[in-house]
Amino acid sequence: RGRSPPCPTTASARWGLPTGAASQVRAHAAPRRAGLTPRCSPPRRLLGGCQRLAQTGLSLRGRDLMGVCWGAPQILPVLPAFLLFHKREEQVPELCLWLCFQSPEGSYDLNSNDPDPMPHPDEENGNHHGTRCAGEIAAVPNNSFCTVGVAYGSRIAGIRVLDGPLTDSMEAIAFNKHYQINDIYSCSWGPDDDGKTVDGPHQLGKAALQHGVIAGRRGFGSIFVVASGNGGQHSDNCNYDGYANSIYTVTIGAVDEMGSMPFYAEECASMLAVTFSGGDKMMRSIVTTDWDLQKGTGCTEGHTGTSAAAPLAAGMIALMLQVRPCLTWRDVQHIIVFTATKYEDRHAKWDTNQAGFSHSHQHGFGLLNAWRLVNAAKIWESVPYLASYVSPALKEGRSIPLLPQELEATWNVSSADLQLSGMRTLEHVAVTVTITHPRRGNLEIRLFCPSGMMSLIGTTRSMDSDPNGFADWTFSTVRCWGEEAQGTYRLVIRDTGDESLRPGTLKQWQLTLYGSSWSPAEMKERQRLLEEAMSGRYLDSNFSLPCPPGLEIPEEQHYTVTANTLKTLLLLGCFAVFWTFYYMLEVCLTRNNVGFDLSCSGSTACRWYPHGGKHRALENGLEMEAVPLYREKEAEEGEVECEQLQPAQEDGGEEGSWTPTHPKAPPSSRAAGCHEAAPAAAGYLGREAAAELLSEGREHQAC
Repeated sequence: RGRSPPCPTTASARWGLPTGAASQVRAHAAPRRAGLTPRCSPPRRLLGGCQRLAQTGLSLRGRDLMGVCWGAPQILPVLPAFLLFHKREEQVPELCLWLCFQSPEGSYDLNSNDPDPMPHPDEENGNHHGTRCAGEIAAVPNNSFCTVGVAYGSRIAGIRVLDGPLTDSMEAIAFNKHYQINDIYSCSWGPDDDGKTVDGPHQLGKAALQHGVIAGRRGFGSIFVVASGNGGQHSDNCNYDGYANSIYTVTIGAVDEMGSMPFYAEECASMLAVTFSGGDKMMRSIVTTDWDLQKGTGCTEGHTGTSAAAPLAAGMIALMLQVRPCLTWRDVQHIIVFTATKYEDRHAKWDTNQAGFSHSHQHGFGLLNAWRLVNAAKIWESVPYLASYVSPALKEGRSIPLLPQELEATWNVSSADLQLSGMRTLEHVAVTVTITHPRRGNLEIRLFCPSGMMSLIGTTRSMDSDPNGFADWTFSTVRCWGEEAQGTYRLVIRDTGDESLRPGTLKQWQLTLYGSSWSPAEMKERQRLLEEAMSGRYLDSNFSLPCPPGLEIPEEQHYTVTANTLKTLLLLGCFAVFWTFYYMLEVCLTRNNVGFDLSCSGSTACRWYPHGGKHRALENGLEMEAVPLYREKEAEEGEVECEQLQPAQEDGGEEGSWTPTHPKAPPSSRAAGCHEAAPAAAGYLGREAAAELLSEGREHQAC
């Protein structure tokens, strides 16, 4: 999600990360002392940019901007470089000096099913997106080259998954790959942002996200950071992106150097926060590591989009985990909500909820501040367990009227409903709807929490003409964070179309609440403690909260269904189908074209007819299985030789029939098989007819 907007799509219907290297961070970097003033000399090329940004942009956040641009003052030693580059022998030594520290044990190539995530070069020179994102997080300092990562001592890993056909199982494995080694998954990719797509993780992908937050990182939960999307110019909304819409992800948007919403940025009710990225052509973009197949410069000043914003957030979360490794995935989300900075933007509309948190659909809870995040993480005590409530499926079957009218559906959540889970305050609120409508983009969907806080969870989209509506699509919002869960929730749907289309119908909807047992008073007390910690005194002191070691959870071994595996299975399937068809065709042709009708009388002559069809029983109509006549001699005595077939001349013979004549066998002798010498095609007899058949008063010759 970081190319110059609009982002081109890839063949796999994913855009922005053609390398498929969804950058991952293992948190090992953080300040050892208060403040983010770097001890190393930052690269001259970047230093001026940071200073100008602090002066001409948001000067009141100069200290935080230094942290974002320069990274932490002191970090832990780690391994040599991680490369998302073509393996050319003359390049590797140079690149190892400046890119970032590698975590080979955390990397994997799901496209080729091997541990090396190195992408393949392409003629379009597009396999650089993962390298750019990785450099923002972990580019090394002290080399006077290009840039310094936010968490420049962190270990970076690459999961190559989008550089080829993508299946649901591959995506699920990517989300859980080495999840006891990798702590943070930075995903600068997503569905097409074309203003008409509604897509997200499928069944296995959803299960993998849930499994990651439960079992990942020794039970504290993997941190999934996702970019909100670059479909702003198409009036797209990240609530139509199932990755950004998930409660298990940290959804990050972008602002330009002036703190304004860029033209490409999307808005949604599920966005947690924003970080810096590029804007229009007159504004600067992110400086980071790069690779150009033709130039080989290894540096770019043009990284932009929400793909550039998400890695900055991942790097800051890495700093949080360094000072407190036992932060859970929900702790990280809470700290972001508590510490994000609200700022003035003429395009943003800020609303303050009942708990005192300000949120806008454009910027989430505000701009991420590295200083505030690290100080809050230092003193943070884990939130209570996750509580949830799911309403019954509310079947409506009501038509959606045109504006100015609207459809309203309500559901009341009582204290008795929440008693079992113990939920008091909200975190995420999700609504799953099934709506039919001839033009999906005409619908506007809003959700009101009991406090009256409104979330625009579904916006109108002029390019979305899908006639199928929404089938069990889940919208989510964080705008009611910290509010009381008890009360009446209202779902309001508007149709902005005209009378030329048939009205849509709300089939059913379901409300899901996620929160904790925290009371509003406890929420206020936590806010007070965090503001007290912003002085930095806890970082300067030896203050330390106990941190449990976590659980020993073995990593599951998954078999990756790669493109080569799919091709092999397809070839085997085609071969099996061809062989089955060939065998059935051979059997049918043999039975229909070569089979003969058999009729034997009491005489020594047997007559058979080349008319096809089933054999008839000798007298009683018994249907018999056909067996071929073979040229073989009886081992028994009394062998009977068949003479050459002659056209039947005696009465009772049908035209075209053949009558073999042979000596009459003695009654005591065993009936011998009749062997044809002249005709090319052998006749078939019933298996029962191949044996001696006797009935009272009549003798039949088996042929």
